[in-house]
Amino acid sequence: MSLFIIIGIAVLVILLIVVTVMQQQRKKQDSEKRIEVARLTLVIDETEDLLSRVVNIPVTKGLMIILHNRILETIKSVQQITNDRNLAIQINDRQTLIESIGKTFQSKGLESFRLPNDDREVLQMVQLIKKLKGVVNSEHKRGRINPEVFTNEIKRADLMQIRININSIIKRAKIAMDAKQSGSARTYLDKAIKTLKAINSDGDSFVKEKLDEAMALMQQLDQVKIERDERQREEQEEKSSTDLDALFQPKKKW
Repeated sequence: MSLFIIIGIAVLVILLIVVTVMQQQRKKQDSEKRIEVARLTLVIDETEDLLSRVVNIPVTKGLMIILHNRILETIKSVQQITNDRNLAIQINDRQTLIESIGKTFQSKGLESFRLPNDDREVLQMVQLIKKLKGVVNSEHKRGRINPEVFTNEIKRADLMQIRININSIIKRAKIAMDAKQSGSARTYLDKAIKTLKAINSDGDSFVKEKLDEAMALMQQLDQVKIERDERQREEQEEKSSTDLDALFQPKKKW
């Protein structure tokens, strides 16, 4: 009888251990699910934030679909984890929105790209473009973007970054010119001119406008150099003439 009691106790202990392990495993799985859902929710929030900020730059239909599709696929992932049937409504609404964008959204050309005057806003724009490139690259790696669309969006982002850099370089050149730092100003303008000439953007009004501006500023620097050299030549000639006059003037007798 005591043997049966021992066996019974052993079985109970084993069952207790199994139940404990299963509970711990379930808790671990639930914890992992909560962490993953939190991560996915953050992805959705960040993408929604990008959508609220792209109004400040010219965007294409392709980029809008990329951002909204990213939210759609993330919501689907959350639903798979949580089995929340209420998310079906959000999925349906997002799909409808994407279809509407595909039919009615008008892409904006880069010629409409305008930089703010405030340096803080320019920095925010730089950060926005950088984040958009990160999203496009991430979605491309997941196989969610057509290669042609991917190439087009990365190229557009690069061109916007070039516009920001060119604008900044020309601004620095003007500051250097005002400070009479001709060497620094010439270095900035030379870099801007070479970059603008290297951009394959035939008919791009921004490129033409900035190239004309940089060339005009360079001409100002050249004119300042010519005038400075002329003044130095005249001063040198005047000094030489004075020295000769002093050398050949009659000596006084005491």
